Amino acid sequence: MDNQTQNNKLPEKVVRRHAELLEEILPELSKLVLEEGRPADALLNAFLRTRRELGSRDRRFLSQAVFSYFRWYGWTVIKLQLNIQEACLVGTLLDSTELPYSFQYLETRCKLPFKVEPLGHLNTEEQRKKLNELFKDTEGFQPLELGDLVIPEFGNVVDPKREADLIESFQKRPPAWIRTRSGTEEMVKTLADQQIQATVHERVKDAIAVNTGISLQHVLSKQSGQFIVQDLASQCVGLVADPQPDGDWWDCCAGAGGKAMQLMDLMQDGKVLATDVRIPALKELKKRTRKHGIKNIRTQLFNAATDEPFTKTFDGVMVDAPCSGWGTWSRNPDARWRSSRRDVIQCSTRQLKILNNVTWCVKPGGVLIYAVCTFTQPETEEVIVKFLGQHPDFRLEPFANPMTGEQTNGQLQIWPWEGPGDAMFIARFKRS
Repeated sequence: MDNQTQNNKLPEKVVRRHAELLEEILPELSKLVLEEGRPADALLNAFLRTRRELGSRDRRFLSQAVFSYFRWYGWTVIKLQLNIQEACLVGTLLDSTELPYSFQYLETRCKLPFKVEPLGHLNTEEQRKKLNELFKDTEGFQPLELGDLVIPEFGNVVDPKREADLIESFQKRPPAWIRTRSGTEEMVKTLADQQIQATVHERVKDAIAVNTGISLQHVLSKQSGQFIVQDLASQCVGLVADPQPDGDWWDCCAGAGGKAMQLMDLMQDGKVLATDVRIPALKELKKRTRKHGIKNIRTQLFNAATDEPFTKTFDGVMVDAPCSGWGTWSRNPDARWRSSRRDVIQCSTRQLKILNNVTWCVKPGGVLIYAVCTFTQPETEEVIVKFLGQHPDFRLEPFANPMTGEQTNGQLQIWPWEGPGDAMFIARFKRS
């Protein structure tokens, strides 16, 4: 958790309003997330748009409370059966090394069996033991387990050897990553001038990590064309694609275009066809390319899973396929409570359909990139095995891991603690 929040004493009317805001919005927001599967960040942003009187500290408080609530929901609500304010308070204790004043006030409205103190300096296993000790004498107490922090089906679709490490990684919010387009030294200096601490990745030369909770578009409005907010693992996808100058690529599930723009920056003089099934995403892509002065990206509405493939062939095709998104749970803690094994299986079926559909558009000797921001076995290695079994004219092509330089066999699983950031699975195929 980012602890930049000022811990100065606030007027009582402010902290009381914060407590009342939780009671006002969180019951309905929680219901919409858990019962209707709607993303918490979108719901919170929609609420804030209707309450223009709320200032930056109000928004910061609500954001911290809501995401701490969902990050630790499996322990605080399901197992300990705390009410909303108690669950937000305990979740914030687990996330923080210094407790913001609004949460100190929240303690006066809660009935916890201990005096609150921040626990963010402990790892998840130490936190589990600490809470078990603090709550052991409460009525109906059931010991907390690490697996309580994810859905029960979690272990059915992930590598058992990685299960504990994955859950541990979900409980720490990663930094935000940007891809600089103006050189790392210049961007780090610009960030330093704004008192923003930045760390350049040692191998991914354009990747810079900054603390979360900062509106870079606002702080760096004059430099908005010089960087793109893009997670480290996502940047690795473009580097694995390694498009050659003057290349002709198709990004068939382009979304808002982060990877399409990266392909163009890497090629300089090439061209990219960016397609997606969502019109709003393509509109956002066009807006971003204008803002960053990126040309030669053409957009088109296209359903890569069902539409008739193009007759045109490309030097490279990128399949950044729709997936379960389990690799983003560190950044989106509510998503784990909106997921199921069924979602994973449905996604893997659609991913294979997309790969099968777009193969016709890869030139002989051309490259096919498959990427998903997850680590579930049905969406990663199982999709690859099925695809290769159906397409003998494609083979995995080894490449170097952009984050370490180590050679791969053509497949790379980036884990959320690497970077750290989102998880990502990447495979590179070549057509014979």
